[in-house]
Amino acid sequence: MAHQPLDDLELDELENFLESPSVHEECQTFVMAHGFLTALAICPFSLPVDKWLPIVFEEEPAFKDAKEKDRIEKLVSRLFIDIQKELESEDDFLVPCELEVTHNEEEFSELQDWACGFMEGVFLTERHWFETEKEEEIAELLVPFMVASGLFDDEEVTQIRSNPKLTQSCIDKIPDVVTDLFLALRTEPEKKRQPFPVKKGNKKPGSSKHSGQKKSGKHK
Repeated sequence: MAHQPLDDLELDELENFLESPSVHEECQTFVMAHGFLTALAICPFSLPVDKWLPIVFEEEPAFKDAKEKDRIEKLVSRLFIDIQKELESEDDFLVPCELEVTHNEEEFSELQDWACGFMEGVFLTERHWFETEKEEEIAELLVPFMVASGLFDDEEVTQIRSNPKLTQSCIDKIPDVVTDLFLALRTEPEKKRQPFPVKKGNKKPGSSKHSGQKKSGKHK
């Protein structure tokens, strides 16, 4: 049976569930889950659903019954396929929120949520992003996501975030860079015989000051 993209009502249903009392307080919101699934869809390694779905929920939600469980899990899986199809198309990639961040550490924009989810997906499948001859290219392409997430205190990222105009210019590139990452990782890379040593100043996002932190937000 042909894949049926989520319609607006289904997107609202999924968003509402992910922010309902039925889920753990650390459950990903719709926006964060979208970023997380985007990274997984870009990665050339296909991670089984049973490996990533529990990460979206943090822990098993309090579903009303087996029917609701099946319904919600299918919506999340279909969202993942929607993102895969979008990446494979020639259409511009759409981030489900405004491309803006706040410089108030007590507040988080939806784009920060999305970028945090994206980087969580990168961390989950990290070796499939970096153990190729394109490691430096991939690391460079990830800078806008690192800037948007607010999770990293690398010198380059900190310098960009200290300048609002430079920050906006950087995060405005995210939709195009999503496509660039997909193309870079889906072209035949040469696997390295041994792991590439991390050099001083390498922007490979192996850690962050808030690794694993989850935030809240809504899609628009």
